[in-house]
Amino acid sequence: MKTAVLSNINLNPLKVFLAQKEIYFAGYGQYVQELINPNSSVNTKDFDMIFLHLEGEEFIKEILESLMTTQEARQIIAEKLKLLSGALTQYMQKHPAASVLLTTIVFPPFVFSNYLDVNSPYSLRTLEGYINEELMEWSKKFSQLYLMDWRSLVLSHGYKQIVDEKFWYLGRIKYTSGAFKALALEIQNITRAIEGKAKKILALDLDNTLWGGILGEDGAGGINLSEEGIGKAYRDFQRAIKSLIDLGVLLAVNSKNNPEDVEEVFADHPMMILKKEDFVSFKVNWNNKADNLKEMANELNLGLESFVFIDDSPREREMVKALLPQVSVPEFVQDPAFLKTWFLEKVVYPEFPKVFVTSEDRAKSTQYKALGQRNELAKELCMEEFIKQLGIEIGFYVNDKRLIQRTAQLTQKTNQFNMTTRRYTEAEVDSFMNNPQTVVFNLDYRDKFGSEGVVGAAIVRKKESVGYLDSFLLSCRIIGRSVEYVLLYKILDYLKGQRIKEVSAEFIPTPKNSVAQDFYKNTEFMRMEQREASVYFQDTIETLLASLQKKYKIEDMILNTAVK
Repeated sequence: MKTAVLSNINLNPLKVFLAQKEIYFAGYGQYVQELINPNSSVNTKDFDMIFLHLEGEEFIKEILESLMTTQEARQIIAEKLKLLSGALTQYMQKHPAASVLLTTIVFPPFVFSNYLDVNSPYSLRTLEGYINEELMEWSKKFSQLYLMDWRSLVLSHGYKQIVDEKFWYLGRIKYTSGAFKALALEIQNITRAIEGKAKKILALDLDNTLWGGILGEDGAGGINLSEEGIGKAYRDFQRAIKSLIDLGVLLAVNSKNNPEDVEEVFADHPMMILKKEDFVSFKVNWNNKADNLKEMANELNLGLESFVFIDDSPREREMVKALLPQVSVPEFVQDPAFLKTWFLEKVVYPEFPKVFVTSEDRAKSTQYKALGQRNELAKELCMEEFIKQLGIEIGFYVNDKRLIQRTAQLTQKTNQFNMTTRRYTEAEVDSFMNNPQTVVFNLDYRDKFGSEGVVGAAIVRKKESVGYLDSFLLSCRIIGRSVEYVLLYKILDYLKGQRIKEVSAEFIPTPKNSVAQDFYKNTEFMRMEQREASVYFQDTIETLLASLQKKYKIEDMILNTAVK
């Protein structure tokens, strides 16, 4: 990722902690000029991200020089924010594919008198809140602008641990090395969230992990789980784990234990926050835990690189690391009193970063449980009867701006049925929808077991009478139900109405998308050529529509295909 750093202080030491090859630091205090000058490096080079950080005391230095009222100070700040907003808007309009990461502002806690600040009209806290509320409004307005909560980070570490006045006077470097390390880590986590690189599933041990003690030795009544002492620490840990479900994280159990004993705890223990139905996979046996994880991956149709495994046992952790290096295995906290804090800092923030939550995220756990029910039905029926029994209903969307976040998420996370695996940000998807030469399609899915939400996406570039399938992808959860042919059919039918005569497509093989390699061949696209890694196809829309209807009986296969 190519990043440009803009600030009103010297942030050059950040390069030591950011693991990026291409990073540009604008001149000290030149952030507005860099954004509005058409000949600046920020405007003449294609940066993936602009990181803009405003140090609070420097931002209001003219206000601190005189004791003005909050209202007078607010007027000055409003003008500064107006100037910055205009510069950012100008930049984002010119560079719709770039992400902008802007930090919240923090004012120093020691100015004049703390009593003066909270008991008089000269309140910095009020001004700080006003600025940060404005920044939050900006992030809602622009899909490519994201906020980093620098204020919370400073509060967490402590202002005196973040700021070093000596560095400021020596080289306009305001922060300590610890501050730069924390800042870089936060940038990396948010970048991973924007790029959709979060893990998908958290697999958990039980004994001395979800509760204190060993179930097989202490019994269900003897485990440490309560609202008092260390037992409460385990209970709070469970609360934190459960909250991940609404973020779209899947939960699984991977424990060496007697299944009957574990069932008793989950069903009857009054202090359990987590219930068995919160988990999409439940492996309680005496098998190798690495083998259990591989079984989970196969059953859920997920790659092992999607897993995070938590276990208190160093031996179990080392075994999983050795046998399954794709799985993330964090070190476990030594003192259970710090379970919740450790979990947030060392597991949630780096492994499951989020900058937004979609409705599909909230429903993901339910969707994966329904996947298990469908798999059971599929074992009993032939494919044609299976699809008929499901009662599939499809929704089809064209350039629907409500789905920008979900579309970006799909391009970033979908690997198996993804013809080109091109990754796009929200800002890029938004720019596609605004471009008359580009069309973004989405597909949502429902059957008798429930809704899967928006699980398909395609991006088509138009040039004269030819449409080019830039991206075509479906979530792995619905692979094997012929939905991919429905999506293609609806796209072709739409393009026909747009007077497009021919469609070309591309397949770029990867180690993960072999399941999709014959898709265009099966739809009877004509193979044109192979250049380097890509295979190219092209055919007329009329030919492809006829072939799809004859071969797959599209209209008969799906009960309801609505254009929305």
